[in-house]
Amino acid sequence: MLIDDSNYAQGNRALAWVLLLYYHLLRENGFTHDQTVYIDAEEFNAFAYVAVEITLQHRQEIDQLLLRQGAVVYLLCELNDMICDHEADYLAQSYTQKILAALGAETITSIPEVAEIVRTVTQGGAALNQGVFQSMLRGVFETYVVEGFKALSVHPAA
Repeated sequence: MLIDDSNYAQGNRALAWVLLLYYHLLRENGFTHDQTVYIDAEEFNAFAYVAVEITLQHRQEIDQLLLRQGAVVYLLCELNDMICDHEADYLAQSYTQKILAALGAETITSIPEVAEIVRTVTQGGAALNQGVFQSMLRGVFETYVVEGFKALSVHPAA
């Protein structure tokens, strides 16, 4: 997806959805369950934003990296929900496969840790080590949500 003059408002709203998701993750101190219920999937399709491009003239107002990372975090929330909801059968679910394909295909540059998460989840199945998986999610939360929010507060827009 490309954000330019024709859909600038959509990109701005998408960034607002990411910040709302981060707010709930921070309030709950990490990845829990059903955190994406606060996000309108009609307004924010995370699959469309994992590799979003923002035209140069709009990068001052819409943070391309934050939007990409937010899409990845949203998909990790959804993946966590699928694992919680379907337990040993999570890999048999088409939505899980869609999430894993999106995470494996395009997000490695925005959150490099996702590659290892995808490998762990794909190889795990019924034998998925929940402790390892949750620890990986915790690392993403600390690095990209907590530290990302801190960075926003100390680096105001120019």
